[in-house]
Amino acid sequence: MNYLNVTLSKFILIVMIITGFLSCDKVKKPYKVEATTVECDTPSFPALDNVIQKYLLEDYTGHRCNNCPKAHERITNVLIPMLNDTLVVIAIHAGYNAQPEEGLFSADYRTEAGNAYEKQFNISVYPSGMINRMFFNGNRIINYPDWKTALESIPRKPADMGIQILTDFNNEKACIFVKTSLLNNVSEKLRLCVLLTENNIISPQKNGKETDTNYVHNHVLRTSLAPILGDDIELSAKNESVIKGYSIDFSGKVWKKENCYIVAFIYNSDTYEILQVEEVKLVSSITN
Repeated sequence: MNYLNVTLSKFILIVMIITGFLSCDKVKKPYKVEATTVECDTPSFPALDNVIQKYLLEDYTGHRCNNCPKAHERITNVLIPMLNDTLVVIAIHAGYNAQPEEGLFSADYRTEAGNAYEKQFNISVYPSGMINRMFFNGNRIINYPDWKTALESIPRKPADMGIQILTDFNNEKACIFVKTSLLNNVSEKLRLCVLLTENNIISPQKNGKETDTNYVHNHVLRTSLAPILGDDIELSAKNESVIKGYSIDFSGKVWKKENCYIVAFIYNSDTYEILQVEEVKLVSSITN
């Protein structure tokens, strides 16, 4: 009898362990991030409501690019007022005109992610950009004078998904949590990219034949928090959601966290088209 009891107990324990492993595959949270010496538990996200479809402009630029300030001016004075908070911008410094040199242009705003995107999409003209990585008149890469027309040509539709971003700080270390929720069924294979950008960087910029030594650089890509090509997001059915966690340490960096933003976007891994994007100011999104 004792032997049978022991055997039965072992069987029950094995069943419980197997069941636990199987159920863990479906658990979307809590998601704990370990950032060096700080641990962050998943915050409570507010209810998702009033979700709107947003659009990402990837502006390929460089501080030695003579015409790039014209593109920046168009973004600030035309595109952002036109789309308000439905337009998210990332300024990606890459290519020859972004290379540093001794003297005024010693700063290096290139990033591993930006260099990878430049190569992936074969960027060769500056300034140019992509809008949701969609094709317009057969081209994915769009010259800056055509950005407004391209944005106006996108059919407006309800959002299929929403993205929420929260952060948690402990001294110079931060945890970033991104929740993706489906509002409709989707069939695409999804990937999530999470980037850090910075505004109000004062640094020289070539502007036509002149050099503006007090130029204000905005939307500057600083780093990717997720893998450069993104994390797989295994969602397909309406009302499903998943939380991903990331970390970053500001110690020893020149980045001013009060000027930094988190940009998260979901894209179709087969076509690269961006399906939704969200941006929050890093400091204002702190949960504690």
